[in-house]
Amino acid sequence: MFSPLQPRRLGVTALVAVGLGVAAPAIAQKSPNQAQAFAAVQAPEAAAEVCHSKSARSALDCARKMCERKSARGACFVVTVCEPMGWSALMGVQVSEVHFSKALCGAPSQDALVTALKAYCQGHAGLRQCFVSHIWSPDGKQQTFQATWTPADLKK
Repeated sequence: MFSPLQPRRLGVTALVAVGLGVAAPAIAQKSPNQAQAFAAVQAPEAAAEVCHSKSARSALDCARKMCERKSARGACFVVTVCEPMGWSALMGVQVSEVHFSKALCGAPSQDALVTALKAYCQGHAGLRQCFVSHIWSPDGKQQTFQATWTPADLKK
C-alpha cells in the first residue's frame, strides 16, 4: 500500500519504462530553481490536480492541498508521483458514461509519453475518447499539446 510518507512511482509509469521497452530517464542534475518531481492527486467527481516541485514530498503536498480546496478533506488520493519527473501528462478518459483523469510521468521523451498515453487508451473496453489536456517537459514547463483520441483514431 502507498504511504504518503514514502512517495514512489505508481500507476502506468511502469508502462512507459517497461511495457514500451524504453529506458528510464537519466537523473537530471538538480538545479535549485528547477522542478525535479511531479505529483498528481485526484478526488472522485471533484478535482484532479498536479504539481511540480523540487522533491516528491513537496510536489505531493502541493497537489493534495490544491485538491482539498476543491473537495472534502481526505477525499483526495494519490494518482502518481515521480522523481525525477521526466515527461508527464494529465489525460481525461471517457469509458461509456464514466469520466476520469489519468496522470502519467517519468517518460524519457515526449514521443514515449504520447505512445504510453495512446496505449493506455487502447486498453479500455468501451472507450469513447481520451483527451490530453496538459503535457509537461522534464523541467516542469507546460508544452503546447492537445489531442483527442477515439477508438477509430487509435486503430490508425
